[in-house]
Amino acid sequence: MLRNINQGPDMPTRYLYLLTILSCCSFANDSTYNKIRDKVFWPVLYNKDYKTLYCAVTKHGGDKVTLEHVYPASWIASANGCQNRKTCDVDSYLKASSDLHNLWPALGRYKSSRGNLPFTELEGETQRFPEDQCDFERNKAGVEPRDWAKGEIARSFLYMVKTYNLPDHELTALMEKWSTIDPVSKVEKLRNELIHVIQGTGNEFIK
Repeated sequence: MLRNINQGPDMPTRYLYLLTILSCCSFANDSTYNKIRDKVFWPVLYNKDYKTLYCAVTKHGGDKVTLEHVYPASWIASANGCQNRKTCDVDSYLKASSDLHNLWPALGRYKSSRGNLPFTELEGETQRFPEDQCDFERNKAGVEPRDWAKGEIARSFLYMVKTYNLPDHELTALMEKWSTIDPVSKVEKLRNELIHVIQGTGNEFIK
């Protein structure tokens, strides 16, 4: 589970500490994201037991997996006029690609399987990795995650589209549907509150 924001140092002290970390992170390309991942995401946001995004695999604090951009970083780069994320020096890309609301822990094979495919709904129930007994489906059209991850994915996606004026790739209706069928959980609310403390912005779709 995520850290309780009411534990440890008082909030103003933690906030100033986190601002100090973030102030060091204005670097080119993905080094901003890398710094946020290494200095904030793991040691601050996910320093207690947690579950992975796609399959809810329980991990202990300190156990690191890959990070998934719900709104793909390559899409963010493209929207900012860049050929790819590795050569994108645009400030708006650097900020959006390292926004904590868009970053979730995911097992590497699921992140790799999705790549930058859009989310969608697929017919049938053909699991991509049946040995994991995880409802994760994929074909050339896109990826459909388990039902209990759809809300978190949808609210992150909708936040990115609105906050950074990014193209929705005709997914808004689907994301709104998913957000409705999979309501906000206590853990998601706690995560949102802590991210609000860290970077000063909350996700208005989490209520």
